[in-house]
Amino acid sequence: MKFKNMKLAFLTIVLLFSCAACEAFPVFNLFKSSSKESTPTTTATAGSSETPQGGTPSKIPVIFSHDGAPDDIAAMLYLSKNPAVEIIGVVNSYGEQVPRESSQEWAAYLYEILDLDTVPLAIGSETPLDPAGYAFPESWRTAANDFWGVQLPATNRTIDPRPGYQLIIDLVSSSTEKVTLLVTGAQTDVALALQHAPQIKNHIERIVIMGGAFYVAGNLNGNAGSASNEAAEWNIFVDALAAKQVFNSGVPLTIVPLDGSENFWITHDMADQLSGSEDAGVNLLSQLWQRQFEMWNGDFLIWDILAAVSITDGQYFVWENGSLDVISEEGEQHGQTLVLDGSNRDNEFAVGNDYGGLATHILDSVLAR
Repeated sequence: MKFKNMKLAFLTIVLLFSCAACEAFPVFNLFKSSSKESTPTTTATAGSSETPQGGTPSKIPVIFSHDGAPDDIAAMLYLSKNPAVEIIGVVNSYGEQVPRESSQEWAAYLYEILDLDTVPLAIGSETPLDPAGYAFPESWRTAANDFWGVQLPATNRTIDPRPGYQLIIDLVSSSTEKVTLLVTGAQTDVALALQHAPQIKNHIERIVIMGGAFYVAGNLNGNAGSASNEAAEWNIFVDALAAKQVFNSGVPLTIVPLDGSENFWITHDMADQLSGSEDAGVNLLSQLWQRQFEMWNGDFLIWDILAAVSITDGQYFVWENGSLDVISEEGEQHGQTLVLDGSNRDNEFAVGNDYGGLATHILDSVLAR
């Protein structure tokens, strides 16, 4: 065995020296296996932070379209702390909030708390594209419009005058790099952007979505008015037509559905680690989580921040690939997300996650430790 190792090392050295003498011949890796592993999962590819030759790591340009949920607030803080991400725009989208009514609160959060002074904030569509679209319960929307009761400093910053979809078009078109869209509310503004300027598809790296339920039940839980539906997830359900258009757009998708996020509980132990921070964003999140403990009488689930994590750290998830679609017709399956087949390797959706790894990663990132 020792003789075989020495022989292999000698052959490697000879090959390296001979190849170095002529750049026309590649240096082959003698230690690389020629066989392929068979696996149903893949690593997330929503962006890249690889280091270019002779330079510093490039940041992933991200446009964040959110609907004002508590976990959107957490996701925004996480993104602002992620050194591999550059937030280039934010859209207040349709969903839990009424986009215009929550705009000043989000302006205060972005500009006075997170100091994202150069990031434009635009107001998205107030209504869904789907004529059979639905809305979140009114009490949820009222709370979202009020930033969930958390006090914010005053701000004199103005909202970008462009509609949300136009901001997406302009930012994607003017970017020197392909842009990643993170959508944690309805797909309304992204669908509108693709309708008005279909050519931007070529400048979008991928669309990262928190939404859907592929192999598990939905989460409407009887709160969708008269709709009888146990299959849909809220973000897709409220504008299923827009979601269908985005799913069928041909832009690569990374989706964190309920399948890969429904186990992510925020515990008192996790929240306690935020206490006493002098960072304004962390302090605000601590207040928000304390309010949620009161709202839910204990530990509570969050989802959207996991989609934000998947942009750069897909290793915390179990992925499957496939051609995906959305049922937009009225009925008990309105908004249900479907896996048509496994042929589309550009699309990926999470079917599990490493809860402990995610919790540690998120807290370490938010607390910059």
